[in-house]
Amino acid sequence: MYFDWVTWSIWSIGLVILIVWIYVPAKEFAQLIKDRRRGSAAVRDNTPKEH
Repeated sequence: MYFDWVTWSIWSIGLVILIVWIYVPAKEFAQLIKDRRRGSAAVRDNTPKEH
């Protein structure tokens, strides 16, 4: 059986992109949840800060 390098390369790159596409937003979402649980002032207090 002939191993098609072009096809497997395209599929491999697509798989890497898919994994990154899922991983990055999941990491950002986890950080948002962590910030919300920590109770940061920016989340609780929506009033503008005085300079």
